[in-house]
This record gives sequence, structure tokens and C-alpha cells, in this order.
Amino acid sequence: MHKTIPGMLLVLLTACGGPSAEEQARKNYHEGEAPVAPAKPAGTLEVKIEDREKDTSKVTFYWTVDSLKYDKTFNDLPLMQNLTDTSLYKVLWDAPNSVWIGFIKPNRDTRYYHGTQDGKLLRILWVPSPPQRIYQYMEKDLGLGDAIRNYEKVTRYAKQVKSGQIIAEFIVDLRNATPEKVGVYMEYGGVRREIDLRTPKGTKPYIMAVAEDHCIVGLELEDGEMEDIYQVRVVNGRIGYKQMQTVK
Repeated sequence: MHKTIPGMLLVLLTACGGPSAEEQARKNYHEGEAPVAPAKPAGTLEVKIEDREKDTSKVTFYWTVDSLKYDKTFNDLPLMQNLTDTSLYKVLWDAPNSVWIGFIKPNRDTRYYHGTQDGKLLRILWVPSPPQRIYQYMEKDLGLGDAIRNYEKVTRYAKQVKSGQIIAEFIVDLRNATPEKVGVYMEYGGVRREIDLRTPKGTKPYIMAVAEDHCIVGLELEDGEMEDIYQVRVVNGRIGYKQMQTVK
């Protein structure tokens, strides 16, 4: 799962043969100095998600270890919609009293929480930058993010969408391709815009609809990995795009 670059610019449009690269990466990871070995939990953890249809959801963790009981609520978690619980988040116990919970966000990035025990004190905190060994294991071995990586990849998306007071066709289209770049055309409610997407040799551009009003535009690399470059969305009747990362 690709980590997005901080400080991304949101643009609002107005009317004016051998093992695959993934298999080799997994092999190299497990042969590293500190591979993750899942542990037997010393207690139980329950995850409850509310307001899933809203922009930010309410997530409560209920953690019990012997006679100790702890619950913690986070009210500002943006979650990818239309996923089952088993696809939306994964849980990893890397020690009997240490648990990691990873979620998929609408921009296909991840958010991690870490639960720890210190004597009779239990706590769960948001961890903006989990250790590489943790997020690699959860994404490569537990499959966090697999559901969205398996979405259909197309070169044109068109869907009648109601947003705010507007009902119009939301279009994202790859057009005017050259060996070096392709145009990303977007349209909604009479607003039209085209931006360039650079296509280095060996890459294949794609559009992936993660919701009827939300598309990801990216590049598929020669080894099958995907790089998400643009996010195109319709929100409150207006279309906009965000650059998620630069083309290398």
C-alpha cells in the first residue's frame, strides 16, 4: 500500500520467468533481521464501527486482558466504503500484550492504531508512522488493501451521479495518449478539465472506481505493482482532483 506524500494539493475545478517481484519482496522481508512472528493474544479485542456512510466514522475498541477492561473511541476516522469488515481492517498481535489494527482510508492510504499493556494499564493510540516491519506484514501477509487492489481497472469511467443539487454524468477518461504521457479528462455538471499523466516506459495507465463519485487514476508497473497518482471526486456538486504522489 502506497503511503501518500504529505502536503498534497487539492485542486477544485470551476466553470472558468522466476519469482514475481511481489514474491521476492515477501521472501526478502521474511529473511530480514526482525521478521514479524504473530503471537497468541493475552486477551480479546473487539472493533465496533459506527457512521460508516459518513465522511468520518466512529470506531471503538474494546480490549480485555484478564480482569482489565479498556475501551477507546476515535471519532474522526475516514474509511473506505463498500468493504466488508474483513477487508476494511486487519488485526495483528505481534506480542501477547501488543496489538496493531490497520484500516483502509478512502484515498486508499492506511491508518494504524497500536494497543499496549504496561502493568495494569491498557491503552490504544493512533500511530501515524508504524514500523516498516509491521505495515509490510499487515499489507503483504495479512492482505490489508487487497480488496481495493482487485478493483477493475479501466480506461474510461462514466456514471450518472447525484451530488448536492446536481444530477449529471461523472466522467473520467484517458485520452490523447503519446509514448510519454496520457491526458486525464474529467467532467461533471458542465465543468471539464484535462490534465497530463506522465507514462514512463513499461507502465500502463488505469482508472479505478472505488465509489460511484470517486475514481483513482494511476499507473500499473511492469512488476504488477500499482502507483496511485490522482484522486478524482465529486463532492457537493463540484468536481475536483488531488495529486496523491508524483510519477517517478
